[in-house]
Amino acid sequence: MASQKNFQQPQSDKARRNNAMRQARVNEQDRGVSETRSEAYRRREDGVVRKPRGLSMYQFKVTGLVFVILGTLNTALIMPHLDTKNMSDLTISVILDFASWFAIPLYAWAVLMGVHHSAHLGRYLARVVLLAALSEVPYDMATTQKFLDWHNNNPVWAVAICIVVLTVMRAVEANPVRDSYSGPVYHLAPAEANVVRAVVILAAALWMFLGHFGMRLGMMNEGLVLLMFVVVFELLHRHENTMTYTAAMLGAFMGLTPGLGMAVVHYHNDQLGYRSPVTKYLFYVLYWAQLAILGAGAMLA
Repeated sequence: MASQKNFQQPQSDKARRNNAMRQARVNEQDRGVSETRSEAYRRREDGVVRKPRGLSMYQFKVTGLVFVILGTLNTALIMPHLDTKNMSDLTISVILDFASWFAIPLYAWAVLMGVHHSAHLGRYLARVVLLAALSEVPYDMATTQKFLDWHNNNPVWAVAICIVVLTVMRAVEANPVRDSYSGPVYHLAPAEANVVRAVVILAAALWMFLGHFGMRLGMMNEGLVLLMFVVVFELLHRHENTMTYTAAMLGAFMGLTPGLGMAVVHYHNDQLGYRSPVTKYLFYVLYWAQLAILGAGAMLA
């Protein structure tokens, strides 16, 4: 019987690219590095990562801040002098306030990414609490033209509560995603973990309701809506389309514009978009500054 030689078929370009991508993922996992979605696919054969499509976290925060400023501008300079008989002024005021709600899902996603990827979760929470405390007086000045109004507290407190909720939900997660989460981890039975999650979410929702965090037009509780988005994102972020559709429907019921904001969230690329750590702190300063400037203008007008 004649001997047969095994000839190796030459690999196609597509097969070589697939092998290179597979080996790159293995190498990253061996080094303990968790690739983001946009880094994992779009890798060329030579191992170079292409510039990811979509919006970075920097672009998220800039967009969100613009819409927040629109809302502050309305409550500080337009609503106090609003003539309810003038339909054009009334329409402009309502449009500006509705537009500000567009930022809620953007900041909800930013909070989720902050908890998942912050190397110092305690410091992250401390920064947010400090910003909330420093922003309370200028927020009240810009919103109700009072130096302190306990009937309407600034929504940064809601962000701090959401960080705590996400930390608890992540701490009892049985099968967490690989990321840079630096918070506590507790190994509980699935039933116990679900009970803990439910209790924490309900307690946070009650706190949002009673605390009036970010009340707009007397009907929109921005803190409560932020919490809803955060919980949906945490539960469904492994299933991108399901998460997007669920959150969009939720936003549509909460004033329409939060649902429209989900169109932006869907195009996230999981990239920071900046290198200098100063940029991260700049957004804290800008949020406080726009409240202080417009709040002072409201008190002097």
